[in-house]
Amino acid sequence: MTSPSDPQWWVIYHEPTPVEMTIIAVEPPPDAAAHDKRCAELEASGQHAYVISAPGQEVAGDIAGRVWAEELVTNPARLATADAYLAANRPPN
Repeated sequence: MTSPSDPQWWVIYHEPTPVEMTIIAVEPPPDAAAHDKRCAELEASGQHAYVISAPGQEVAGDIAGRVWAEELVTNPARLATADAYLAANRPPN
């Protein structure tokens, strides 16, 4: 369980397909001076980040995976994109 005193982590991830999330890294957030630069690096590389408060890196990664999956199934546009991807990539019978 997380608490208000838990440190923050940036869970850096990539979405290779609309139905996959690959965690690239879990790192402490950059300091204020490096924040904008790090955001630009992530955007340029096609990566994203969740900012998660958790007692450790592994827990932060687990939480981010659950958040990503929940967003996938609760966001109608994302779910439609995922369904279309799966339909188009279904192996022939």
